[in-house]
Amino acid sequence: MFRFSFLLIFFTFFSPNLNAHIDHNKDLKKIEFDIYRNNEKVGYHKVIFTDKNGLKEISTDVFFDIKVLGVSIYQYHSIGKEIYKNNKLIEFKSTTKDGRDKDYCNINILSNGDYNFDGTTEGKFFKYSSKKDFSLGTWWNHDVLINNNFVLGQSCRSTETKVTFLNKEERVINNKKQIVQFFNVKGEGIDIKIGFTDNSFQWVSMDFTLKGEWNYQLKTLN
Repeated sequence: MFRFSFLLIFFTFFSPNLNAHIDHNKDLKKIEFDIYRNNEKVGYHKVIFTDKNGLKEISTDVFFDIKVLGVSIYQYHSIGKEIYKNNKLIEFKSTTKDGRDKDYCNINILSNGDYNFDGTTEGKFFKYSSKKDFSLGTWWNHDVLINNNFVLGQSCRSTETKVTFLNKEERVINNKKQIVQFFNVKGEGIDIKIGFTDNSFQWVSMDFTLKGEWNYQLKTLN
């Protein structure tokens, strides 16, 4: 089966708390990438930030369509929503159509402070509770650089990651030159190059190899 089990779906270095870093994106309304595979545009990845009734909602929409000779052979579409209260994650839900498979991940915080996880992918179910801090695999939050207890946003599967600093580059973002830091994030089924702005820690780049060469090209950051 032509299945990707995609991780792209659905970081400061000074604090291990996953929930503290949405402030770095408090003025953002939207991050949007065009997704390219082997230099051909195949889809998009959108992250929308909304303030609603004292809560911060982050909605993610990822879609791509792979075609051969103009005929679609594989489609992927994932929609997720994170809800934060006082900078703390209180709920996450995602649904994903990955080829013919339908995956989901539901996370909510319990009254005792534990997180409850319920997800599935490829016929495997991941149901558990944990007090352990984690980074959520929706990529916009740079906590993925400092917390190696990584939870995939597509399925709620937990895995350990290793992060390696690669380099810094000057990039033009919103018509301004900015320094971008690049890192390799590697774990079970994960091996990506990701970039965040040096001072504001905003997500601006991602590349990986998975049945082709994939590249995220920043379209909107505002």
